[in-house]
Amino acid sequence: MTPGPKRTGWWLFLIALLYFIALIFPNARGAQSERMLLVTSLDEPVTYQYVVRMLTPASDFKDLFSRWVLYGDYHYGYPFYFFSALAVLPVRLIYGAEFTNYTALNLLLLRQAISVLPMLLAILLLVYEQTRFRTLWQSLALTAVMFLVPAFVRNHLQWWHPDALSVLAVTLVLVFLRRDDLRFGRFFWLAAAACGVAVGIKFAGVFFFLTIPIYLFMGYRQKRLTLPQVFTKGALFVVVALLALVLSNPFLYNEGARQELMRIQTEKVEVLGSGYEDASPYYQKGPAFWKWTLSTWYGHPLFLAFLGLSLLVGCLRGPNQRFNGLILTYILPQAVYLLWFVSVKPDHYWLPVMVPLFSTALTLPTALVEGWFPAVSRRAWLRRGLLALLVAVLMAQSAVFLLRPYSGVIAQVQNAMHIEEIYYDSSR
Repeated sequence: MTPGPKRTGWWLFLIALLYFIALIFPNARGAQSERMLLVTSLDEPVTYQYVVRMLTPASDFKDLFSRWVLYGDYHYGYPFYFFSALAVLPVRLIYGAEFTNYTALNLLLLRQAISVLPMLLAILLLVYEQTRFRTLWQSLALTAVMFLVPAFVRNHLQWWHPDALSVLAVTLVLVFLRRDDLRFGRFFWLAAAACGVAVGIKFAGVFFFLTIPIYLFMGYRQKRLTLPQVFTKGALFVVVALLALVLSNPFLYNEGARQELMRIQTEKVEVLGSGYEDASPYYQKGPAFWKWTLSTWYGHPLFLAFLGLSLLVGCLRGPNQRFNGLILTYILPQAVYLLWFVSVKPDHYWLPVMVPLFSTALTLPTALVEGWFPAVSRRAWLRRGLLALLVAVLMAQSAVFLLRPYSGVIAQVQNAMHIEEIYYDSSR
């Protein structure tokens, strides 16, 4: 990396570090005790008890093994609970069995290490892949846009969940395939391993079912692989991914745990397809019924269409065509699945789609600046006009991000602080 990109990288690292530090303050609130956590959060009290169980002193090695491997909550994969337990382990080592008295500290570590840090890493990796840190303004602008997306921000605030780990695993698959560059060497197998881990965390890796065959076909078209090698490499990719899935979820050796996993996930699929036991029209399927969620947390439909166009341009022009093609083949089937086959509508379901998609936000402006379209470049007035329009679109949507949806996030933090005040007043 030359001095320019290195300097840009250090600037982005500093900004991400400041962003990480700033999030410590809200993430330290609303969890002064497990009882308070029941009031301020929906999902965290459910998953927190399993981390406590993993770290509670064991009677013998068999009990320790059971606590750490057969953790019990198979809604999410073992990597989520393993890294969560590691995040809280320092508190357990310092305070011993009394670590459960430090709920606020434990939740702060969980939120920062499991929800914030992996997402920041994923964003910085994608920014690098799209910009190569060639220019400071471009890298800073793309990072700023991605840091402002309300759904990304909400994932960072008082929210300990496996989605960020899932997004990071998906990002690593894309990055490793980019680094492999149709050589089908070690980075190809690292992509397979990351894909298996992504499947094991929250099934996000399943949606690479279109990406990998197309990538193999590209290798065949460019005479990097023979037809028999295409099938051999494809089969080995699946084998490595399955091996990574099993190794990253060691509880699968246990028949009882496997049966419990199947029961939980079968129920989850039914809920995703039909909604909870409620006749609400909220649970209807189709793009029209996702409009509020997507427009509130990710941007106006026209802005999302702009991102889609930007991705398509990136697939056809510029230095990142293959990388953007990988993104398109990954997010397209997942978006179709969510829009037409999922009834419940949490915004975080879209994170594995939207984080890579938002990394293309500056592709169209970059195309105009760097002259990817000669017909447009020859008309300076047209190029300047389109560039001004695109910059205005990005700035307008960023302003909307700042002014509107954050009200819900801020209200959540304020509610947690208010509950803390009530808790302290009642304990005096």
